[in-house]
Amino acid sequence: MKLRAKWLALACLLLPLTLREVAADNSGATSGDAPAGQLTVDDLRSIFERLVTASDKGDHKAFVRFSRLYPSLYQQAYLEAGANLPKTVTAMIPALDQWLLEKAKGGSPTAQYWMGERTKVLQQFGAPPPAMADVATWYRASAEQGFAPAQNSLGQVLGFFPEYAKEPFEAEKWLYQAAKQGDEAAGDNLLQAIEIDHQRAQYKPDAEIGNWLQQRADAGDAQAKTLVEKLAAPN
Repeated sequence: MKLRAKWLALACLLLPLTLREVAADNSGATSGDAPAGQLTVDDLRSIFERLVTASDKGDHKAFVRFSRLYPSLYQQAYLEAGANLPKTVTAMIPALDQWLLEKAKGGSPTAQYWMGERTKVLQQFGAPPPAMADVATWYRASAEQGFAPAQNSLGQVLGFFPEYAKEPFEAEKWLYQAAKQGDEAAGDNLLQAIEIDHQRAQYKPDAEIGNWLQQRADAGDAQAKTLVEKLAAPN
């Protein structure tokens, strides 16, 4: 019990410290000098606005910071509920979620991606499973704007839930688009998608994806080599 209490105390410090760090990075010394616990919902909204705007413009560091910070809100709310703590962050979440929704509806690819992603985060803290049709819709809106994380996530959704695809084997095409942008995880996911799809009737990889697979095999990727051999073998 003592160890659990210490862990909870440490976890409760993580969010304020992270907020102060991000505020200092993005708002200048004045906001960074404010006591961590005094950040308001308006402060957070301002920080998030800067991070999301920068992410939409291609700033990967801003995307990573936002992706670390926003889920920590839910983590803190979970801790507040389970440890009889003041519901400081819990009270902020509805306004911040509404801000995220408005940004997504306004066309922000980062916010659209996170409207889909947040459902998975919430499920980790006891929320019901997400409605995959809604998740796929948000990922698709972001992916169509060329946002690589959303392309990777949409590809995974379509791979496991092909009923949301608009064409056969569409998952591979989104994973390929993300992989072309340098998303290493998308490349690994694309290999898995090809492994699954080649067992389905009437499968033939897109020409670009076939070339990508061959290049990966030529570079020494064992899984890619195996897939090239399987695709070349007569049925």
